[in-house]
Amino acid sequence: MRSDFTISALAVAAVQVGAQDSSNTIVGCVELGCPSSNQDTVNDNCTIADTGSFPLVGATQVPSTEQSLSGLSWVKGFNLSDSHGNYTFHNSFYLGASPDLKLNASTGGCAVFLNGPSSSLTFGTNDTNDDTSQGTCNDAMGSSCVDAIVKRAQAQITDYYGTSGQKPSNSEACAMLQKDLQSSVESECERIAQGVWSDFTGVALTGDDAPEPISQQQKSSSACWPVTSKEDSLMLVSEYHSTAADFVENAEKAQWAITPILTVFYPVDNGSVTTEVDASLSCVKVMGPAKASLDTMSNGTDDTGGAYALSSSFSLVSAALYMVIAALFMSYVV
Repeated sequence: MRSDFTISALAVAAVQVGAQDSSNTIVGCVELGCPSSNQDTVNDNCTIADTGSFPLVGATQVPSTEQSLSGLSWVKGFNLSDSHGNYTFHNSFYLGASPDLKLNASTGGCAVFLNGPSSSLTFGTNDTNDDTSQGTCNDAMGSSCVDAIVKRAQAQITDYYGTSGQKPSNSEACAMLQKDLQSSVESECERIAQGVWSDFTGVALTGDDAPEPISQQQKSSSACWPVTSKEDSLMLVSEYHSTAADFVENAEKAQWAITPILTVFYPVDNGSVTTEVDASLSCVKVMGPAKASLDTMSNGTDDTGGAYALSSSFSLVSAALYMVIAALFMSYVV
């Protein structure tokens, strides 16, 4: 039998809304220390246990005003595969957590991935290189849209748990949240949604149906652990795949796509690590350049086979470079 615990009006009034830090918001392989690929000397290969191998990753902190929830981060990995000229772009999302964070059964948690609008988002910065551009969700979506989504999410969670009667399980609440958010577009987000939201994915972060963190044994055998604090745990939360027959037209958008992720934690019973609904929107993308490419440059290495790959990691501006990228990524077929 589920608890009759309800989110109080006081907690609702004190909902916590987080915002991404605008300084060095997203980090990539250079900062995270990805190992070099064994295929050449200018590209990286971040293999995270047995969950995936990625030439490109990006990580960003999850903003929270709750001290008990500090140290969370989202990590995105990207690779692609080719089957008879049909390309599949793979995006994998991991939640990094401090070893001090103990999420018990009294704490509800959800992540909603806004996959649909990701490829059309830009940070609007002066950095014209897609691989190194970074910013916040406020930059990519506008602060009014971000605020509207976050406030809508906290209102929905409050509605699910703030009334008497049978309360949903955490996985049920997350599925409801994903459906309710995708079903209608806030007026502040009409430009971003282009009329209708699509391809939202909701995942429970706590409870019986939540993903399991990568085990300590798997971690110890992993050559890459793409979080700033190497003591943090990682769990594969969601994967998103898109396909395209026209590589030239779709590769760059898919590779540097900006994914907004809504993260919500809330109390469902006494003893929760948070007494309030804590909601935030984080935007993450993979980052360039490859760490190995910088090492090659600093060592003065002349890698003829890698010269094209190195230049393409900085500027994807022509069909010829797209085809070079295609050849490069074939070594990461999953």
